[in-house]
Amino acid sequence: MILGYAFAKESTQGGNHIVLDQNFKDKVVAITELSKKMNNNDRQKILQMIKEHVVEIEELYNDNNDHWAVETADLIVLCYELLFMEEKDIDVVFGECLPRFFVKLKNLG
Repeated sequence: MILGYAFAKESTQGGNHIVLDQNFKDKVVAITELSKKMNNNDRQKILQMIKEHVVEIEELYNDNNDHWAVETADLIVLCYELLFMEEKDIDVVFGECLPRFFVKLKNLG
């Protein structure tokens, strides 16, 4: 579901890669800009919020409270925020991450 909403497949220079859907990216960039102002560009605060969301997600999930899904989306936005704040290229990051993650999963078996 998230992939269908947040990601679009695009062809660049003959190759396919995963990129953020422009509408989704624009919203996350706007959130990042507001967050920079509200948090004084404090990346440590974003990291702390990430940690807090992980704990909250686990608690909600273990309590069978479906709100864990919304908190998981918040966590995803916080992670994107950090990437954007550090001016990371999403295509490059996911270009490295997804194949690596796939290999790790295959090696678990």
